[in-house]
Amino acid sequence: MKSRNFRLAPAVAVATAGLLFAGTAGAAVAATSDESPPPASSAPSEEAQADWKPGAWYDDEAACKKAGEQGKKDNKWREYRCKREERHPGQYDHQWHLYYRA
Repeated sequence: MKSRNFRLAPAVAVATAGLLFAGTAGAAVAATSDESPPPASSAPSEEAQADWKPGAWYDDEAACKKAGEQGKKDNKWREYRCKREERHPGQYDHQWHLYYRA
C-alpha cells in the first residue's frame, strides 16, 4: 500500500504545481500596469487629427517654431506643431514641416 502512495505523490505534486502556476500566470496577465496604453476611446479621433493643415517647410526646428509663433500672434491659427519629416521620400532629405489648426 505504501508503494502505491509513493507512485501517486509525484503525479499529484506535478498536477498541483501546474494548477498553481496557471493561476499565477493568469493573475499576472489579468493585472493592469501603470504603463498600459489608454483605452482606444480616449485616443483622438480621425476627424480630430484631420483638422491639422500642412504649412511650410523649414530647414531647422527653430525657424519652424518661430513661424508657428508668428502665425499665432497674427491670429492665422490657434495652435501649431513642427514635425521632422522627409520632404522628398526616399531621398533622406529631412526638414521641419509646420502643421497648424485654425
